[in-house]
Amino acid sequence: MARGANSKTIATDIILKAFPGSFTYDKEIRIPFVEDGENIQLKCVLTCAKTNVEENGENAIPGEVSNKINFEEHEKSEEQVKHTEISEEEKENLRNLMNVLGL
Repeated sequence: MARGANSKTIATDIILKAFPGSFTYDKEIRIPFVEDGENIQLKCVLTCAKTNVEENGENAIPGEVSNKINFEEHEKSEEQVKHTEISEEEKENLRNLMNVLGL
């Protein structure tokens, strides 16, 4: 069973009971409203977070390291730099693509 599946089922049931006329549609919860005389549906999709965060915590990407990197301090030597060589087959594929596109 997927992580958070039981909690998702409980939350879905609560939402469906809280909003009369709401229903599930595929993996969505649809909640009907009338706004400015027009029928609309709010679409709600529940997923389990990969990483838990604290309420009112920093708005960083979960798992992101907040330390700043100083690139000047860590310059790579010529030996550490990898050079990519383009094969003749790749060059030919590129030429063919350019011809097809008229470039």
